[in-house]
Amino acid sequence: MNKEQAEEKKQIVKNVKVRIEKGEPKQQILEELSQLYKDKVTIMKQLETTPSKMMKYKYAVFNYTLANLLLVALILDVILLFKAEWGGNMIVDFSTALNVVLDVVFLVGVLLYRTETYSWIASRALVTLLTIIVSLTYYYLTVHVLVYISLVLIVISFVLGLFLGVKLCPPRIPKIIEVDIDGIEKINKTIYVFPD
Repeated sequence: MNKEQAEEKKQIVKNVKVRIEKGEPKQQILEELSQLYKDKVTIMKQLETTPSKMMKYKYAVFNYTLANLLLVALILDVILLFKAEWGGNMIVDFSTALNVVLDVVFLVGVLLYRTETYSWIASRALVTLLTIIVSLTYYYLTVHVLVYISLVLIVISFVLGLFLGVKLCPPRIPKIIEVDIDGIEKINKTIYVFPD
């Protein structure tokens, strides 16, 4: 990618975010920006992954519920981190520290409506699950009850995150339009439009 293409991509991302925050429909943004910029793929990707103002408002309760679940999981993990006996079991200690970092990253992503964050919450659950399995199977350690509570919260967060990931940015839907060819005949053509 050359400098001109990179600059155009930055302009597209900025332009899409500004227009969506103003509440403009995605289809209108697509049509207008397609005439301004050459990089139509970036325009489409940006529109497909950026929730509209209407969708943010519609699913705000679910999004803030998810953020609260992640915040509680973060608090539990911080408590576990302070209770950790460093040097006792490095796998558990490292996993707890990694969980705190992941909780912070995911919480910020959810609060900023970054749709790619929602599907990655599963990685957080996987880290905790692997820690539990390794602790019980190889080291015969008892796992603190807070780890189990944190795992349950993250699994619920994952399900809620998948729901939000689909609902905040619904896929484009097919629409049949009539196209005039040479003024003589008309044909039906399928185009894909944004539902919001």
